[in-house]
Amino acid sequence: YISVMSSNNLFSSGKLWLSPMEGVSDLGFRALCSRRRAALTFTEMIRADGLVRKNNATLSLVDTFDGSVSTGIQLFVTKPDVLKKSLAIIRRGIEEKDGRFSNLSVVDLNFGCPSPEIIKLGGGPAMLKRTERMKELLTILRRDSPLPCGIKIRLGMNERERQQKVYLRIVEMVNEIGLDYLTVHPKVASDDSLAPIDFMALQDIIDRSSVPIVGNGFVVDGKSAERMLKMGCSAVMIARAAVGNPWIFEEIDHYLRTGREKI
Repeated sequence: YISVMSSNNLFSSGKLWLSPMEGVSDLGFRALCSRRRAALTFTEMIRADGLVRKNNATLSLVDTFDGSVSTGIQLFVTKPDVLKKSLAIIRRGIEEKDGRFSNLSVVDLNFGCPSPEIIKLGGGPAMLKRTERMKELLTILRRDSPLPCGIKIRLGMNERERQQKVYLRIVEMVNEIGLDYLTVHPKVASDDSLAPIDFMALQDIIDRSSVPIVGNGFVVDGKSAERMLKMGCSAVMIARAAVGNPWIFEEIDHYLRTGREKI
């Protein structure tokens, strides 16, 4: 079986990715962004335990029926055995040409969602300091994923963890295990949505990483995308700015190619 997208061409089709967004990232919206130059899109965050239990609401979020839309699946998972089972379900879905799974390009694990509900379950940024568990999950991901794979992180739970640079342990782990990319939203979970992103921490991560880094956070136009790419990011992930303006991918692509805003 050959994956739809090999890790080598993960970034060759473009540097603009659409972030997974709850209540937004359905097939219709992803198709719209894809046709406007989003190189890779993502499903909403899927709860891996729901996938394993064959929960209908969870399964309905896995909708990759349109082969022209390059789509990654993002999983929320805290338990190694649940991750193993969900990767087996994804593999089987691809092999059996099940339309929900058959056009997937990437498997992603979410350690960035700051939702209190996710954090209470020990997931998202709360997982970053659990080094042994993280290592176990990433090892299973690399070994069992039928597709190129990566993870999305924040810098930690709070200011103290940012100061302790817990994120650098994760970078070392990702390097060692050899994931295909690492997406970084350079804020901590306790930051409010308008808090600025930490460009120094992002640069530190880029400098220490041997895998491609995808920058995420306040990418709202050509200049903000260019700033992250010039720092050394291999791609940028666009979230809220795409919700009211799916054309943003075309606009940024035009700016990156010409240095001018699209009129």
